[in-house]
Amino acid sequence: MDLREKPGKVQKTLELFLRFRLISVVLLVIASVSMVATRWQAMVSMPVASSESLGMWLADHSGLAALWQGGQYLAVTAVVLVVLLFVFTGIRGGVAGLLGLCAMVFALYALGGAESMVLIFFGVFAGVALLLLLFAKLGFACALFPFAFCWVFLTGVVSVIPSFAPAYLVWAVFSAMGFSSVLALSLVSGRFLAEGTPQAGALIRSGKKMMVPVLVSSLLAIAAMLLDMDKTGITGVKVAQAFGLWIAFNLWFYAFLFPVASFAPWERLRSKERKVKMKQKKK
Repeated sequence: MDLREKPGKVQKTLELFLRFRLISVVLLVIASVSMVATRWQAMVSMPVASSESLGMWLADHSGLAALWQGGQYLAVTAVVLVVLLFVFTGIRGGVAGLLGLCAMVFALYALGGAESMVLIFFGVFAGVALLLLLFAKLGFACALFPFAFCWVFLTGVVSVIPSFAPAYLVWAVFSAMGFSSVLALSLVSGRFLAEGTPQAGALIRSGKKMMVPVLVSSLLAIAAMLLDMDKTGITGVKVAQAFGLWIAFNLWFYAFLFPVASFAPWERLRSKERKVKMKQKKK
């Protein structure tokens, strides 16, 4: 009789993504190059418009009460994401998610709506991320460059899919959520590796813990943007577009970002000794 715990459907799906990760990379490269070649201007305009809109929104809303009134739906979504990360991934994941959200908002504000700074900003980010990937023995260092690699593809996807909301808003929300989520994923994976868990097992365990925060918070983010638009204009077409964007974001995170991140040198974070926690039964 086999007493070993059988893997669930979520684990089998994540294992399948890792098994075919090379296909994900090839598709990612082909799609990204194609989008950059055909939709470059539309892709560049999104961070510029996001930065400009953020600066104008902050200028028009002075004080915490005004800020809350102007963006309460997305603020609630951000709080829910951080709370879910604390609940499902622990203190490390929650803190990483919070810092990721703050870092993305600050980066958009610092961009200042300057189109000439977009390439410089992304180039510096990708360059620093690559250096950390090669030389830093840190969990988040293994996730930054894969995120930068997949970020281009996310930008192209948002520029292609029909949206009920402005594309720059969808891009900004998805970018912030993706960045905070991948930071949480990296730190949780690093914790499992420090316990001696093999690389694939650590990524799958952390991916399972991230499932609820990613699915729920992305759904709330889509609903928040839908409610933030003209409430009298909500139609079946807009709801269908919102559902399509939700599916696209989650596929991007698990079918592309998750497998690409597995190519990072996670093994150097693994402890040489396997630490097993024994649970004592109460008598």
